[in-house]
Amino acid sequence: MPPPAPLPSLVVALLLCASPAVAAEPAPAAPSLLHRSSLAAVLAQRGTLQLTPEQVKRFEQADAKLAREQEAARATQAHPEDAPTGKPPGRPPGGSGPGPASGGPGGGMSGGKSRPPPPSRSSGPSPTELLEAQLDALDTQAFLAAVETLPEPQREKATEVASRHREQVFEQREREKAR
Repeated sequence: MPPPAPLPSLVVALLLCASPAVAAEPAPAAPSLLHRSSLAAVLAQRGTLQLTPEQVKRFEQADAKLAREQEAARATQAHPEDAPTGKPPGRPPGGSGPGPASGGPGGGMSGGKSRPPPPSRSSGPSPTELLEAQLDALDTQAFLAAVETLPEPQREKATEVASRHREQVFEQREREKAR
């Protein structure tokens, strides 16, 4: 009967061989929980920043207002038909006057010439990127208005907290784009 030692050695060898593969390819990390805004990131550090109750109240009010503005921006992006399009109302596509599109003189669709292809959507930012830029701008405006009320030493520390938060948001977006 062969000695029982090869089986445990085989198991250990397989585990050791599998371990570097697991370490080399870590499981996708769950999205880190970031604060909703730069203001929320500052509020989370209120003790470190030594914010007074009055300052906390102002930041909370500014953050609540920011949340409403950001939600409105998201709703507008989710329902673009509600947003103004810049087209005059009541005019059908192609117009209603004489000309090629209406069957008037000119020989039908563009006088026999082929219509150029519509511009590709990849030439500019995606709707998601436009929304992110709008949300970032709202966050920046709200933060700058709120931090303006802080004394200089607190303002510098709060700006550092907000900058770290924004870097983390940017890094998270980049990771999501890479997927």
